[in-house]
Order: sequence, then structure tokens, then C-alpha cells
Amino acid sequence: MASVILVRHSRSTANTAGVLAGQAPGISLDETGFTQAQGLTARIGDVLISRVISSPLQRCIETISPWHEKYCKTAIEIDESFIESDYGSWTGRKLGELAKEPLWEHVQKTPSKVTFPEGESFQQMYARVSNGLDSIIEKMADNDNVIVVSHGDIIKLAIAKILDLPVDKFQKLVIDPA
Repeated sequence: MASVILVRHSRSTANTAGVLAGQAPGISLDETGFTQAQGLTARIGDVLISRVISSPLQRCIETISPWHEKYCKTAIEIDESFIESDYGSWTGRKLGELAKEPLWEHVQKTPSKVTFPEGESFQQMYARVSNGLDSIIEKMADNDNVIVVSHGDIIKLAIAKILDLPVDKFQKLVIDPA
């Protein structure tokens, strides 16, 4: 049976600082994150993987690299479908500050109606994630295993698609780092 293994990046410096990293470049894993990434080597183990697909952002590549170096024979494929959300002008801001914004309540309760200021809407994110997943699934053989390394909201949207949940329900899902 074919499987898609969704992996959220390990803890990053932005997670530690409590900021919304979005698509900002140069966000690395913190010390705990590097330890979590090493732990994926044992957690995923020597499973036959036909493809490794990742968001282009540094924290995702750093997360899968220890496992990839030990077990994988193919290159890491970069797929923009799984890049972090474009939070626009919210990028780099503290989560505590953002929680006071009027838009925050809509982000939590009715994300299907939210477009981030100067950024992307949840509907746009859902569409690109759905297209990315459909593309992967279309190319899979019966026994293929594919790893997709991405970000919390993106993985929650992928799971919402798989479970046929409305976008407004995806915030009920929790996806921890690594």
C-alpha cells in the first residue's frame, strides 16, 4: 500500500522566539530542532522511500537532511506547493501581538474567509497544497512511500484535504514540530 508521510519541520529559531516566520529566508533550526531532526533518523528508519519532497525553506531541508544522508538514494525534490504560508505583513511579528489583531479571531474560527494583509489567503494555500498532493498521488505506484516535509498550517491543510474537512475546521488539528 502506498503512503505519504507528512513531516513538519523541527523546532526553529522562529518557534523559539514566538514569531510567525512565514516564508522569510534564513530561519534555521534551533538546538532542540537539530536534535529532533536527528531523531527522525530512528523514527522513520530504513523504510524504502521512493521520493522525498520538501518545502524550499531552510528549516525543512535541515529537518530531513540527517535521515536523507543516512538512508535515501534519491535527491530531495523541492516543491513550492508545500512552502510555508505567505503571511504578508504579519511575517516576522510576535504571535502574542498578532493574537490581539481583529483578524486573529477569523484566522482561528473562519480561516476560509481570511487573506493575510499583503499575503496569501487560506483558500489559495488550500488550493496549492491540494494540487501538490494530487500530483504526488497521481505518480505513486502501489508500494511507493513518499515523504513530504513542510510546515504546520500547510500539513494541517493537507490533512483537511485528505479527510475532506472544510477549511474552517483545519485549525482544530495540531501538528507539532518534527
